[in-house]
Amino acid sequence: MGLMLIDQYAEKFDVTKFKDEYSDSLLNIIKAKSKGKRAKVKKLTPHKTAGTDLYDQLMESLKVKKGA
Repeated sequence: MGLMLIDQYAEKFDVTKFKDEYSDSLLNIIKAKSKGKRAKVKKLTPHKTAGTDLYDQLMESLKVKKGA
């Protein structure tokens, strides 16, 4: 089942799809502090899941088609 899930989402790695948001955010904080301003920091919110059973979550993820 785990291999089926991996195969469903596996694709060639394309580095251009990703952006280093951490470095950009850190640089903005440094620039703001150097000007004597308070930097804005995004608050992270946890993502809630429907169930706590890992097996059920894996089975549901297998039902979802790739790219949906």
